Amino acid sequence: MNWLDRIEQNVPVVQSADPIWKAAEYMKSSQLNEIPVLSGQNFIGIIHARDLLNTDSNRFVEEYIDKDCVSVDGTEVIYSLPCPNTHQIIPVVKDGIYYGSIKWNEIHRCLQDELNKLMLVIDNSYDGILITDETGYILHINKEFEQITLLNKEVMVGAHMNDMVDKGLFLNDSVVMKTLQSGRSYTNVQKYKNTGIYTLVTATPVCNQKGELIRVLANVRDISDLTRLQEQLAESKNLPSRFQTELKQVRIQNIKSSGEVIAYSQEMLDVLDLVYHVASSDSTILLLGESGVGKEVIGKVLHENSLRFEKGLFVKVNCGAIPPNLLEAELFGYEQGAFTGAKKAGKQGIFELANNGTLFLDEIGELPLDMQVKFLRVLQEQELIRVGGTQTIKINVRVIAATNRNLERMVEEGTFRLDLYYRLNIIPITIPPLRERKDDITPLLGYFLKKFNEKHQYSKRLSKEVVDQLLMYKFPGNVRELSNIVERLVLTCRVKVIKLKHLPNIVSGCNEIESKLKIQEGKPEVDLQILKLSCYGPAEGGNLVDLEKEALIQALKKYGSVRKAGKAIGVTHTMVLKKMKEFGVTLNAIR
Repeated sequence: MNWLDRIEQNVPVVQSADPIWKAAEYMKSSQLNEIPVLSGQNFIGIIHARDLLNTDSNRFVEEYIDKDCVSVDGTEVIYSLPCPNTHQIIPVVKDGIYYGSIKWNEIHRCLQDELNKLMLVIDNSYDGILITDETGYILHINKEFEQITLLNKEVMVGAHMNDMVDKGLFLNDSVVMKTLQSGRSYTNVQKYKNTGIYTLVTATPVCNQKGELIRVLANVRDISDLTRLQEQLAESKNLPSRFQTELKQVRIQNIKSSGEVIAYSQEMLDVLDLVYHVASSDSTILLLGESGVGKEVIGKVLHENSLRFEKGLFVKVNCGAIPPNLLEAELFGYEQGAFTGAKKAGKQGIFELANNGTLFLDEIGELPLDMQVKFLRVLQEQELIRVGGTQTIKINVRVIAATNRNLERMVEEGTFRLDLYYRLNIIPITIPPLRERKDDITPLLGYFLKKFNEKHQYSKRLSKEVVDQLLMYKFPGNVRELSNIVERLVLTCRVKVIKLKHLPNIVSGCNEIESKLKIQEGKPEVDLQILKLSCYGPAEGGNLVDLEKEALIQALKKYGSVRKAGKAIGVTHTMVLKKMKEFGVTLNAIR
């Protein structure tokens, strides 16, 4: 507030050497019960009408000066001024020089204007807002809160939170009640009875300078759209099973055509079906799973099957690999001269690089707490300010976060923010470890064997014993470990057929191999999965050739047609025909 603009020009002043009667006349003519006292241009104090009663009018003003009165120098904040009960004016004094006076009723009017503006801000907030006093009585609710709850301001304001709980309008464990009792912030998801709307409610204590609780502020955000999306995902599982199965096959085939996703187990097929279903949305996705299960690969699939694929980049960043002191600059960028060593022209951050595309944040659980606050704001508002900058930069980024840590436990331990967890956990996708999807091991072996043979210009093969041993291994490092093992075998084995003795000790020393042979009509049945492996290249090596041929013959006998046999094995009928030609097998010969 500019005090000089508020000065009243008609407030009279008296000199300290003036007689009392002169001060009395000035007060009478101005209808004031107090006026300033000066010595020349210097402010001394105020003289009050009450002090002039029953006094000799010929005495002098200097005998009745109140030197402890309130004055301002033009720099004070209006809210910090003490509010006297009897004073009518407040002098404006700077460096001892009197500039004029402001009437207290003008200050009251200004305060009321500021209060009205503040209430407009609160009423136009995107969030619903509820304010209580320190005892739990409701002081104010805004329009958005009324819309979310269908509770009228006339009913709410003045009521106590306990009454609202008794009427069933609020839960017993309401975050507002918790904050009133403990003086701490709380966040929770609440469904309002009147509207059925799901909300994210955060109650924050407001304390005075002494640390005493004076208000509780509750922010209520409508998250029903997010819960509706989760419900729609759940409802989609109720489609007739036949159409559901066909739809899954089409979706998964589209994803697998990229070549990077190898999935035959039901666990991974379910994951890919969900991935395809949500890929086209812009919702934040949280990928959960152990290290090495393929979270980044799934992140790429989500991007490639989204509308952002042709508009922006897939930008990946490992939150645990960037030093904490550089993380903010890397994520949000920086301006010229933001810190020592900064580029002269500044630098775009990772969020800007991913504009209109997808940002994949690996190891999100390693994000420091102070960065979690800033990251949450950018995620919610889709805007950022570079380090050392002042300009707000709008962005359009879809975030896919990934972690191998238990974020719920981190929230309980206070190392991960609850509001950020809710923002990230809109669509959680858990990728199972390799030991829980054994059906994927054989196809993955074939995929990596072909990949590294081509890369290093070899034609190595795996013996049946090696495949069986790998099927028994637990793979603590998951798909990444399997890939490393295959590449090591291709590079270090000096014969074409890789045998049990060539395996690393950690694999060859695992639990005794369980037999994969089943007895049927007195003849061992070969695992049909071996054909998936053989389909990645020509058969070489005596044992493996015989096993592949036997598996092919058994499949054709059991299912009666090329197409049905291929479907059972998990390969195309064209691939079965190719193998039949390779082994010289015909349907007529085996019938």
